Amino acid sequence: MELSEENRHTLLLSVHQLIEEQAGAYANDLFQGRALNLDYPPNGGLSVEEAAVLQVVHNNTLLQAALRKVIASCPAETIFGLLNLLDGTSDPEHGDWGGVLLIDRPDEEEQRQFLHDAFFETYWDWRAKRRNKNWRLDNLPE
Repeated sequence: MELSEENRHTLLLSVHQLIEEQAGAYANDLFQGRALNLDYPPNGGLSVEEAAVLQVVHNNTLLQAALRKVIASCPAETIFGLLNLLDGTSDPEHGDWGGVLLIDRPDEEEQRQFLHDAFFETYWDWRAKRRNKNWRLDNLPE
């Protein structure tokens, strides 16, 4: 059983909504001069210097609008890449890939592992594998 058109459409609309809401929330926090609470990477956050330099956005509506677009483009491009992986139109560089199929959930669902539960914990695996060892998002030393 394939993913229904209704579920596919609802999923994609929800992703667009989440991108818009998050980009707006982050840009608004910067505009208001509020500290950002970053969830990624898991131990991330801004250094004192990074937080200070972002104060240039405070009360700057043009910079707020530009950052909203930049912030929204990052997850949109990431999600588009993820959808290409799921659709089988691209291959991941790490690990074996047999492809996946999204289907509508059956009425009787057995216990399963959720992808969102493993997302943040696999950051550490990614950190160890990534190519550019001179740049990182987290604040831990190598």
